Amino acid sequence: MLHSLRAYPAFQLLLLGTLATNSAFWMYQVAVGWLALLMTNSPLFVGLTGFAGGIPLLIFSLPVGMVIDRFDRRRVLLVAQVGVMALAAVFALLVGTDSIAPWSILVLAIVYGTVMAFIFPTRTTIVTTLVTRDDLANAVALNAAGQNATRVIGPAVAGVLIALFGIATTFAVAALLQILALVATSRLPSRTTTGQPRGAMGWASLTLGLRTVGRDAFLVRLILLSLATNILVMPYINLMPVFARDELQVGSSGLGLLLASTGLGTVAGALWVAHSRRLGEWSGAHTVTAAAFALLILGFALTPNIPLAVLLLFAAGIVSAAFLALTQTALQMRVDDAVRGRVLSVYLLTWGMLPIGQLGVGAAADRIGPPWALAAACTLALAAIGIVARRKNPAHDGDPLGG
Repeated sequence: MLHSLRAYPAFQLLLLGTLATNSAFWMYQVAVGWLALLMTNSPLFVGLTGFAGGIPLLIFSLPVGMVIDRFDRRRVLLVAQVGVMALAAVFALLVGTDSIAPWSILVLAIVYGTVMAFIFPTRTTIVTTLVTRDDLANAVALNAAGQNATRVIGPAVAGVLIALFGIATTFAVAALLQILALVATSRLPSRTTTGQPRGAMGWASLTLGLRTVGRDAFLVRLILLSLATNILVMPYINLMPVFARDELQVGSSGLGLLLASTGLGTVAGALWVAHSRRLGEWSGAHTVTAAAFALLILGFALTPNIPLAVLLLFAAGIVSAAFLALTQTALQMRVDDAVRGRVLSVYLLTWGMLPIGQLGVGAAADRIGPPWALAAACTLALAAIGIVARRKNPAHDGDPLGG
């Protein structure tokens, strides 16, 4: 299960940086959501904050994919890590000096989201340059496990820090974690591309990922499933402060517990994928895990029982992590390195749609209440997944696709 971690020292450094920067990211998510709720007392503004932080991913996904296919990925990552470290420090300073305002939360969230739009895909594509193809599935699953482990570490630490020391301290600790990520990244091999020609930086290069996905029915299926879950199910994370305070009435420490239960499930799910080759070979795995994710979050939305809510979130974490790890592995093994960044950028476009879902579910929560808004969104997701499932199931093997 841990073969790639033992065999490749550079992969160890990448995973350390991933643990640090993603823990900081989830701490930021909890802190900024709680801050937005305290300042405005509005679920809609909480959704708007998520929209502001996530919309850069939608806008910049394709250009980012072109950049990380064209330039040294390590250098791109170093610049982005410096930026996100500085932004966490600015948040800490403004909150600590009581200089923060709702409009400044939105502005900083946009900038933070823009920088993270570079970090997520760059870290993912670097994995393929540090291990052999035979170990790629294991390495991608372990990297996903590391990413998901931070969904335990980050929210749990943030909940405790907010309860004991306040929001400013939480942002400050996030900045320190970004420094650790920066140090680990600086020690990666400087050559983090395969040396293949990258082509010109033009419109054809920008849209190459879309064209590569469009001519492969299996990749189209993965993208549609990702759209359904990211637009309609994943907004539950942004509403967690509202559920914690108003629906389940467990406060900031309870918020950390709820998010940590999801995170524990995601670690288990990613390790499950890393251990089970048979799961990756099952043609229906993507559809089943996506549908199970929507169904479990639907149950969470409607339960007033705290232990049951924790259990449902844990189970949702397992299947969502399995879906994410299976999808990332399939995408990376399906294409060659010269277009990998741009194909992953198309996948990240589906994550860029998350803010639209957050805004829509947040607005619905203001009108009909968070439980019914989230339940309705999950029901729509199940319907969409069912439509995708009715399409002819394409083969998911074959040679890597190029440009």
